[in-house]
Amino acid sequence: MEDGENALDSDLGNPINQLPTVLLEELISTFRGKKIRGEFLKEYGRIKPCVLPLPLPPHLRTLNLTTVTRWWKGSDYISDLLHLATIKSPNLETLLFDYFTCRYLANFSFIPKFKKLRILDISFTKTDDDCFLLIGKHCPDLRELHAKASGKVTDDGIRNLCVTGNCKFVRKLNLEYCYKITITGIQLALDNLPQLRALRHECLLEGLAEIAQYATVQKLDLPQYSLSKLYVLYNTVYKSGSLRQSVLLCPNVTEVYLNIRKEGFKDTDLLSLLLLEKLYTIEIVSVVPFPFHRNITFDGVVPLLKKFRYILKRIKFEGFLYVDIPTIIEFCPNLESLTIKDCQTTQSTETEVERPILQILKKLIVRNSTSSSENLFALLSSPSLVYVSMIGCDALNDHVFYRAANLHSFHNLEILCLYNCDSITKNGIDIFLQETNPLEKIILCRSPNSRITREDIVNWNETAIWIEKNWRFNFIFEFSSSCLLQIC
Repeated sequence: MEDGENALDSDLGNPINQLPTVLLEELISTFRGKKIRGEFLKEYGRIKPCVLPLPLPPHLRTLNLTTVTRWWKGSDYISDLLHLATIKSPNLETLLFDYFTCRYLANFSFIPKFKKLRILDISFTKTDDDCFLLIGKHCPDLRELHAKASGKVTDDGIRNLCVTGNCKFVRKLNLEYCYKITITGIQLALDNLPQLRALRHECLLEGLAEIAQYATVQKLDLPQYSLSKLYVLYNTVYKSGSLRQSVLLCPNVTEVYLNIRKEGFKDTDLLSLLLLEKLYTIEIVSVVPFPFHRNITFDGVVPLLKKFRYILKRIKFEGFLYVDIPTIIEFCPNLESLTIKDCQTTQSTETEVERPILQILKKLIVRNSTSSSENLFALLSSPSLVYVSMIGCDALNDHVFYRAANLHSFHNLEILCLYNCDSITKNGIDIFLQETNPLEKIILCRSPNSRITREDIVNWNETAIWIEKNWRFNFIFEFSSSCLLQIC
């Protein structure tokens, strides 16, 4: 590994350092990532990573170690790369690790070298209070800190970060699964980060409720926090009324993410969200295990759809006993993203009734949810669809695709994912293989009951128009046993 003087000298006259930063970061990502891993290893074999010609110019803004292939991940490589970055790229603004790269961090001595960090992801590490002390002391410009599952961080770590520390402008703070952080630490973050927009921690609702209760008992004005995203996480212990108290303290919330895994949350609690002035996103995952009773229903959601109908942009429902798709279409005409997973839906079979169309719906995911072909047609009727993923939709057939294509030819669709939709045949897929379509990828996974045969696959290979026409297009075919590897 080069020392500091030699590393800087080696940059002189290197033309790659004259490339625009955005282009250079893409080249680095491509070189380290999966895009060329197979070809590189095949041609050159397993080469010691530290001798690879990785460009790290002074103006590099992002170092994304999550793109480093597992072939190259190791303690020497990660530590050498970080050491080189502290010398050549001290103005780094974004530094991202993942579970694999974090395992090879011996310590956090590199943090003081990057004084201009704005985004730092050190999730899944043995991060402790001393690490937060370094961040708080040396990274005053930090805007996002992701420290998920940092099991050693306590309330003192939060104090080191933003009370005695200099990180006063953090907007996103992810502390999920940091179980040594208590309500005290959450309140410290809320009180000392005036620009905080998103805080993920299991004690958030409880901390907000306690603040509200204290203010009420002391006859004080309720404090107002700047959160715009409200999370109820997997292991949140919900107490009745705490959602309402949280909304009163965070009136600027526009996105709500509820992951309900235990009893206690009811439809009446959802009505607390009516106190909000605006709501752009609502995601509700209701997966209460047997034998507990699910107290959240689609009927409890309808009042929210009615109030925020024209401004709702993103909806996700998972684990509901039933969801009424026509109601969603009627009340939320400006939806851009809709996800329905593991739900029962109303089985509308009316074909003559003219229904409204979600004109600007761009992303559609329907997964393991019973639905009629008419409901699927209504959703696929959006002319703006860019991304469609259908999983386990038995009612999806060629006719549904034909009818939707007759409306808009799927002229905006870029990605189509179909998993175990066994009623689809080759004719249904051929609808999308048109030269006028901007399609970039089809992922097709079939079960043993699929109506797509091996002969169909052979025919596609022999008459691959996308190869003949030199399209930028990937057609990925998988059997059900390997579908999870490609799931969208």
